Amino acid sequence: MSDPLGLLGLARKAGRLVLGAAAVEQRLSQGKAALLLLASDASPNIVRRAGRWAAASGTDSAVLSYDKETFGRAMGRLECAVAVLTDEGFAAILRKAYHTET
Repeated sequence: MSDPLGLLGLARKAGRLVLGAAAVEQRLSQGKAALLLLASDASPNIVRRAGRWAAASGTDSAVLSYDKETFGRAMGRLECAVAVLTDEGFAAILRKAYHTET
């Protein structure tokens, strides 16, 4: 899939994308995360906190090429700074999509 936001929307509809700091922290602490996602303009505080959560759980992270508003609106919110994919299949597709985009 060449549209990362489309993939993330599909993952959300499938219940495989969790949005928001509290929910992300919970999934990471439970070991139920495949890939941590951060908006390109996430605050330094959330980047630092999410980085600690990801490191503690051994979860990879990626900075999206979308700002909080663009990412959030695509997910049905006003904005979103942090999310986590809980499905390795979706995470692998997103990694591949980002890896091949230039």
